[in-house]
Amino acid sequence: MAHNGIIAFPFTICRPIMPLPVPPIPAPPVRKLLQLPGRVLPPAFHAHGLSLLLNRIFREALARDELWFLENRVLQVEVTDLALDYRLTLENGRLTAASPGRRPDVRFGGSVREFLVLALGREDPDTLFFQRRLQLEGDTELGLEIKNFLYSLEQGLLPEPVERLLLRLV
Repeated sequence: MAHNGIIAFPFTICRPIMPLPVPPIPAPPVRKLLQLPGRVLPPAFHAHGLSLLLNRIFREALARDELWFLENRVLQVEVTDLALDYRLTLENGRLTAASPGRRPDVRFGGSVREFLVLALGREDPDTLFFQRRLQLEGDTELGLEIKNFLYSLEQGLLPEPVERLLLRLV
């Protein structure tokens, strides 16, 4: 029974010295769940899936040979917070997964959020690079070609329902 801030028990009366700590409720291991595909599935599997998607998105640019600079070169895209590592190259006018063991000529790295804002055109590549939210390593000339290509892309490359879904994530 409590009376005027005093807690009464059958044989004792005491004032609480400090509030009892409430144990934190552990957050679900969302990050670990999101990293699971990157850790379980082989990297070539991921790169193949991404190449299929990018071939569809960049269909017109590929037809105009705008990605010529990737011919026989390897682009590594590392999504650090999801443990995803894509290695892509251009062969016969199509983006494909690079052969395992091929060393990347250039690497772009960053969190999934940074790649999403780039893909959605919410921020320009220069801002992301100068703020070190995206990293560029390796052949800087190739990196600049890729950055300029990304900068030149028009809005609306993604289907509208996909774009709306991705906007909710960023």
